[in-house]
Amino acid sequence: MKAIAVVHLRGEVSETRHAKVLEALSRMLPRVGVEGRGTFACDLRGTQRLLGAPEKVGARIVSSLAAARIASAVGIAQRPFAARVLAERTATGEVASLPLAQERAFLAALPLSALPLDHAHRDELALLGIRSVGAFAELGRGAVLDRFGRAVAAAHALACGEDAGEVRGTAPRRRIAAKRTWDGAVTEREQLAFALKTVIDEVGATLVREGLAALRLEVRLEREDAPVLRFERLVLPPAASPETLLRSVRWALEEHTEAPAALDRIGRVTGVRVEALEVEPARGRQIGLFAADGATEEEAIAVARYLRSRLGAGAVLRATVTDPEARLAEREAEWEEAVS
Repeated sequence: MKAIAVVHLRGEVSETRHAKVLEALSRMLPRVGVEGRGTFACDLRGTQRLLGAPEKVGARIVSSLAAARIASAVGIAQRPFAARVLAERTATGEVASLPLAQERAFLAALPLSALPLDHAHRDELALLGIRSVGAFAELGRGAVLDRFGRAVAAAHALACGEDAGEVRGTAPRRRIAAKRTWDGAVTEREQLAFALKTVIDEVGATLVREGLAALRLEVRLEREDAPVLRFERLVLPPAASPETLLRSVRWALEEHTEAPAALDRIGRVTGVRVEALEVEPARGRQIGLFAADGATEEEAIAVARYLRSRLGAGAVLRATVTDPEARLAEREAEWEEAVS
């Protein structure tokens, strides 16, 4: 028997909580997909013999999340969309199940807001007297496609119970982190640099072993005389080399407003934690400062400003090609300061 269990978390769902639940569900079940922030679709095909009936699996999920102080509800149906809508309308801490024969009738009684339609299309359908999922499902498929386009036609298929019913498994975020704590506070520049090197060496070794490169790092410094200092650093190009990662972190420390000039101005440090927030498969390539993958305008400007502070005015320039049809376009370019 095919069954999809959708887990819907209640209340505000942070990125950390979302990742924590995805990791927990992935340990419990063979295939877990993400339907949205705080909403997970679990494929229970072939699991009844090992895990029990779908309702028992759902109850176990709700119970385990409640033990971690995470409120949730579970909806079980044979199609992901019906299971999701059911979960959203099930009381917190409860598990609801919907037989296949009742799925379309359950959806038909719901308002159009249950479907992924924008306000403009819902208003237009309301003007035509269509205010429920059932009334929408009665429209001809071709007529919906011709008048409203593919997006509304896809919502019409959901209303008719024709969603594909497949769950695309999503692996939980790979967490690569290392930390060190010590009894006596570190106050000297070289001591802190050594502590950072020790932690980053461990992160780098894991990256190299798994064939990954870090794109974004998070550094947390526990301080005896001040709040935790936390900052993120984009690594371009993505790297696994501990030397490269350490250099990037040291630059970030020097740029930080609380440590504008040197590592030894950040206070009395009692612990260090470094985590690779984003990783990607390591591969041979060159992207330099001008690549778009992973970079944002603000981060690019920050890098340019750092280089200018080190190399001086006129070191970071932006080129504008004045004649794209020129045989040598680089000779038909104007240059100006990228940052000032």
